[in-house]
Amino acid sequence: MRKALISIVFAATITSTVLADACGKGKRAALFDGKTLKGWTVLNCQAEVRDGQILIKSGNGLIQTEQKYGDFILEFECKALKDANWDSGVYFRYDKVPANRPWPGKYQVNLRKGMEGNVGGVKGATSKGLYKPGQWNAFKLTVEGTKLALEMNGKPAWKATGLAGPKQGFISVQAEVPHGGQFLFRNIYITTKADKGPAIGKDGARSLFNGKDLTGWHVDVPLRDRKPDVKPTFIVRDGKLVSLGKPNGHLITDAKYANYRLEVEYRFAGKPGNCGVLVHASTPRALYKMFPKSLEVQMNHRHAGDFWCIVEDITVPDMVKRRGPKDRWGTTKGKARRILNLTDDSEKPAGQWNAMTIECVKDAVKVWVNGDLVNHGTKCTASEGQIALQAEGSEVEFRKLLLRPITTLTD
Repeated sequence: MRKALISIVFAATITSTVLADACGKGKRAALFDGKTLKGWTVLNCQAEVRDGQILIKSGNGLIQTEQKYGDFILEFECKALKDANWDSGVYFRYDKVPANRPWPGKYQVNLRKGMEGNVGGVKGATSKGLYKPGQWNAFKLTVEGTKLALEMNGKPAWKATGLAGPKQGFISVQAEVPHGGQFLFRNIYITTKADKGPAIGKDGARSLFNGKDLTGWHVDVPLRDRKPDVKPTFIVRDGKLVSLGKPNGHLITDAKYANYRLEVEYRFAGKPGNCGVLVHASTPRALYKMFPKSLEVQMNHRHAGDFWCIVEDITVPDMVKRRGPKDRWGTTKGKARRILNLTDDSEKPAGQWNAMTIECVKDAVKVWVNGDLVNHGTKCTASEGQIALQAEGSEVEFRKLLLRPITTLTD
């Protein structure tokens, strides 16, 4: 029996040249590859891949997609291993899990005994008599705008309307093993509509920011867990994406990317200070319960182009000179995580626009600021992931975030 044991907060990644929409343009795609939990994060529970199936093994938690989805058709098969009082579910269209709770508030396709197929909070979304105890059951959930419909075992269960809240969100499988027992899931597929985001050029170039809203991004600001009504950290103003600096946090792409050139134009709107672009981001809040696992390309005023290692690492020439004594190197709290850039004088005066170019190809990362080569590292411990912008105290405006697929670094 082939196993892949996945423990608490396992963050896997999907491999591709440029990963933008896991479902492609309206195509049916597997959310579960039958071998691993790539593309999923396991939160506060244990799950294991066994014989082409996901076994929900123990705990109260979630197996959550790393990407968010809006309108979609979700197909999956499940089987309860408990003879009585089984309980699980599939959540969708939620933004985050409330603090001190194992699961989001809504929405959920219920898999509790006697309530299989019901979606709480939506009038008319109830089913009866289509679930087969002790057997594999096939579900097909269609979500479009405020409307949704469900089929169970090839038969219509219900159609309803009334979805509220986020227009896109995560999808997750619920673990409720202490009460509801173990479950098996298999054949998980999703179909989405064609990407209606910014146009893609002939060379594959696309803007990560549409100039209107934060479509394609999600916010992770830890303070919002305790104070959900706190003022926004990231906004759109006069066609520019703005990091207001406080409360601290990150704006993270929904999609993951690899092998690309990212062209960024930014300026400090007020007093210059700290900010950064994070590449190859994955596990959220991996350091100081704030920073996602990643490699930061520093934008701190007068230090643009430094590398900061955040539970990922990279190698550059003259490591001792630029990072300090080798016995202090590391990627976690208390370690020497900063790698100095090559110039420290490539930025324009405060208030003027700066151009930063970041190239990531395989395990190499190369950075220019206003045309000057400021850093070049290899042997990076990650080669793909999300892209994130920081809020770290200073207001920063972004007017360009253009991503272009590449196969080799610029000389």
